[in-house]
Amino acid sequence: MSELSKEEKKALLKKWKAAQNKKYILSKTKVRSLFRYLEVQLLKTACDNTLHFTEQWLENNLPPEKIESVIAEIHEMGGYCDCEVLLNCYEKYDIETC
Repeated sequence: MSELSKEEKKALLKKWKAAQNKKYILSKTKVRSLFRYLEVQLLKTACDNTLHFTEQWLENNLPPEKIESVIAEIHEMGGYCDCEVLLNCYEKYDIETC
C-alpha cells in the first residue's frame, strides 16, 4: 500500500475535524430515547428493512418540519433501516449504548 500524499492527508484531517465539530439536529437526550425505543421495538418485531419505527418515533417526538432533516442526517450516517440506525449511528452520534 502506498503512502498518502500531503494533499490526501490534509483532506483526511479536514474531514476528521469537520466530523468532530458536527452539530446534530437531535440532542443526545432525544437520540438516547430514539435508540431505547428502537431496541424495544426490534426485540418484539424483526427489522423490515425500513425506517418504520424510527419514523414512528420521530413523528411522536419532533415537530413535523424537522423530521425530513433528521432522516437525511440518519441516512448520511448509514441508517437506512431501523436496525442500521442502531448499528451505525451510535458511534456517529457519540452516544454510549443504553
